Amino acid sequence: MPNASPVTTQRCTRCGRMAAANDKFCAECGLFLRDAYIDQRLLLALVHESEGRGEEARRELERLLQAEPDHVLANHLLGTLHFHQGTLDLAIAHYQRALKHAPCFVLGYYDLGVAWYHRGNMPEAAQAFQRCLEIDPNYRAAHYRLAIAMFHSGRLEEAREHFEQSLVLTPEYLMAHYHLGVIHERKGDTESAAREFEHSCEEAIGEVSSLYHLAMIRRAQNDEAGAKELLRRAREFCQTQKVAQ
Repeated sequence: MPNASPVTTQRCTRCGRMAAANDKFCAECGLFLRDAYIDQRLLLALVHESEGRGEEARRELERLLQAEPDHVLANHLLGTLHFHQGTLDLAIAHYQRALKHAPCFVLGYYDLGVAWYHRGNMPEAAQAFQRCLEIDPNYRAAHYRLAIAMFHSGRLEEAREHFEQSLVLTPEYLMAHYHLGVIHERKGDTESAAREFEHSCEEAIGEVSSLYHLAMIRRAQNDEAGAKELLRRAREFCQTQKVAQ
């Protein structure tokens, strides 16, 4: 039989008794071995974060992590605060620390993948999203995000597969149709490309990139009137977006 994993212990600073690392207080003398306010600090940080007081939440989490550096939820929440502040390297570091102690934390891998994506590191982003799907194969957003990371890495055939899977799970992800259109277009299958671009415009006046690609396909097919109509719709879409802003 394999050897059992060693039990991590800590020594009480008052009486010297050994206790398990997760024990909150010493059974011999009653001394708190951990910060007595860990749970309250986490709850307070969550309240601050939910009410838009990011700096207060960050300070509370940093105090918590001084006492328990490997606290999974605190590291994850602090990583998310850093992500929203644009300090991506710190966000990634905290997400990784959380995952080190919770290797099946699917949301942690998803958020790590998003942070790597915004950092511009597509291989690391794809790896994080793949880990999401190993834990939960039906994690809908992870299929789409993985496909995007692969698309931007030039892994078009793998990207195509995951875009198609994301549409099976979440048909409303219309931008998946746009990226599938681009993939088909690059492979020279303009009919399949046009079909996907048309799908991506279904819910509104039209997604401007899809309209432009469709216009270029119609022009290549000598349908100048169709191309002009699509470009007119693209201009109208842009004007509508400007007014909305």
